[in-house]
Amino acid sequence: MKRGLLLLLTARSGRGGLGVISQVPFFFVIPSRSQQHRNCVRMSTTAGRCEPCSSLNESAVLPVESIKDELNGMPLWRLVENGDDSPLKISRSFVAKNFQAALDCINAMGAIAEREGHHPDFHLTEYRSVEIVLFTHKLRGITTNDLVLARMFDSEVQVSYSPKWLRDHPEAASNTIYQEGTK
Repeated sequence: MKRGLLLLLTARSGRGGLGVISQVPFFFVIPSRSQQHRNCVRMSTTAGRCEPCSSLNESAVLPVESIKDELNGMPLWRLVENGDDSPLKISRSFVAKNFQAALDCINAMGAIAEREGHHPDFHLTEYRSVEIVLFTHKLRGITTNDLVLARMFDSEVQVSYSPKWLRDHPEAASNTIYQEGTK
């Protein structure tokens, strides 16, 4: 276990860069590189690139039938239709092998999202249950960016799934680090 300082940062007005608001001591565990590699692996991809959201308008929101057609080739993702005024979203859920594996995957996906400038909603519950929700917040709907980012997550991030969850979801086997029966 290591000791460190958590820095709370703010943007500096007029001068650019970041300024420190306060420093908070905390304890943390840094997994070894082999542990990080074992829990989640990022790979290169050719899934495409996200378009800047600032260049999109309402015409970029995809119709439901187009989304459903695209999701036919993406078995880990499902369409979320909440009705009312809620926007359509796509979602992927899984149970990771352990808490660290869940965090590693969220961090790897977060790095991809940051690189692409398109940010999903991440939910971590029950210490290893992960849900990723994608939609274009600015337009309150699903655009090509959401589908591109979902494909990037599928192709660039391999997950260390819970063996029980993986048995119940064989469609995820191509996206896992450990197959059933291995340690």
